[in-house]
Amino acid sequence: MKKIYSLESDVTNFCSFIEIYPPNIGSIIGRSMRQNWQPFDRDNISIALKLRKNEEGKKNFKFDISGALAPFFVISEHAHDALEDILSPRGQIFPVISESKKKKFFGYYPTNPLSGCFDKEKSKYREAEHGLIVERPVLIDKNVSDAYLFSIEESIRWVFVTDKFKQRVEEAGLLAFDFSWEIPTS
Repeated sequence: MKKIYSLESDVTNFCSFIEIYPPNIGSIIGRSMRQNWQPFDRDNISIALKLRKNEEGKKNFKFDISGALAPFFVISEHAHDALEDILSPRGQIFPVISESKKKKFFGYYPTNPLSGCFDKEKSKYREAEHGLIVERPVLIDKNVSDAYLFSIEESIRWVFVTDKFKQRVEEAGLLAFDFSWEIPTS
């Protein structure tokens, strides 16, 4: 049995990005959710980012992931290079515009939802107009067929990673990945 985590970033000790977007376009969070894990048209995607202070009030670019715009993630060039073999087959990578003069960042949007993994009986969720709002997921371990990173069809918010993904992040020395939220399985 593998361990599964929610893909998150540490915003207490590290900074993150917020988006600067024109009101007539809408946020990348909303646009990502409306995509429902389907790929974006690459010609119509432009993301401008602004650095947000961490909870200690510090502001710097010393991080490799920002999950503040989930299910759209921002990763550093270092994270991209270290995890590209995992990320590319499972989603889209986009250029983004940031204030950083020295460090390059990319956007990442997963496009690989799995079916049959969501344990509806044991999870906490509510039904909404456009699907389920999953508050506390429980996954069916034997149905998780991806060894690294995946989402589930039932939720447009959750992105999951496995202990193999965590190991790759740790081996590469990537900063700001938060693996504290382990997802229960049945």
